[in-house]
Amino acid sequence: MATKLNQKEGLQLAFLFCVTLFLVSVLFFTSSLRPVTLLTVLNVLILSPVIHFLNSKRVPKLWGIILVYAILTLFFVFGVTRLIQVISQQWSGFIDSLPALSDAILSKVDEMEIRLRDQMDVDLGIHNSIIQSSSQIRNWALTHIPQIIGNLASAALLVPVFSFFILKDGDKFTRLYLQLIPHRFSKTATGVIEKISFALGTFLRAKLFEALLFGLMTYLGLIVLKAPYAGLFALIGGLLNFIPYLGPFIGAAPPLLIFGFSSTQEHLFWPAVILLIAVNIIDNFVVFPIFVARIVNLSPLTLLLSVAVGQEFYGIVGMLLAVPLASILKIIYLEIQPLIYK
Repeated sequence: MATKLNQKEGLQLAFLFCVTLFLVSVLFFTSSLRPVTLLTVLNVLILSPVIHFLNSKRVPKLWGIILVYAILTLFFVFGVTRLIQVISQQWSGFIDSLPALSDAILSKVDEMEIRLRDQMDVDLGIHNSIIQSSSQIRNWALTHIPQIIGNLASAALLVPVFSFFILKDGDKFTRLYLQLIPHRFSKTATGVIEKISFALGTFLRAKLFEALLFGLMTYLGLIVLKAPYAGLFALIGGLLNFIPYLGPFIGAAPPLLIFGFSSTQEHLFWPAVILLIAVNIIDNFVVFPIFVARIVNLSPLTLLLSVAVGQEFYGIVGMLLAVPLASILKIIYLEIQPLIYK
């Protein structure tokens, strides 16, 4: 049976809860700060092991951070900038092809509805549904894309600055936070924070590697097929690969729609289907089990439920954050359960 809290410890835990709730509310639920906070956390979790490694080799922390930032700056200037140019060109071509693609899709849908109406006297109304969906997507894009671009622009300026100071002084903030915890719980709390930090950092690096490998396989396969927009489709597939199970299917939709309904590229449809199936098989049965699944250590049912709940509350962002949050809750439960019920 758990030891009862004394009055002082109860007040300390209440104060700790209020401070934690305030920080989480401000950093993660303020619309203007949320993207910056999330990207900063991701950046710090990914870069921290590199800084610690350099520090273990007697490189001062400040100089280690400066060295990593210098390398990333060179990589961005000479690598990412060129990639952005290529993707931008392919994106422009993709956008230009959408009107013709929309007409082709509507034409084939009309043919199918006419056959169903003549043979089975069935009217599915797919044509009108597509037009309504297209209008909703267009309105959403006009409303939200400028805001998204603005958030990304501000994040591009603020994330490196925030990440720099957290990498440099993060240990001080952690110590200050741990001082708010009652003494007899401090060891458990320290262990929980360390395990969460390690698990999240390892998971993010493994997932980033998986996404890069998925995108690279998709890109090389589309290049071999001489398919258009190879870089764009590989980028979409790699980014959506962060969503467990559902992401690859969503990422496969754009190339298959383009190749399936374009009269000049329909010969690429079945080769693209085979390619995407092969890439997903390699990802699901080789890459994911080796690099990600053993790190997450969650059952497939838990993963699916986490993604479904995340999507229900926060859409795509919720689906991306569902697995890390489920891992955090599991670590907290496993650490605190013996303390409460011993």
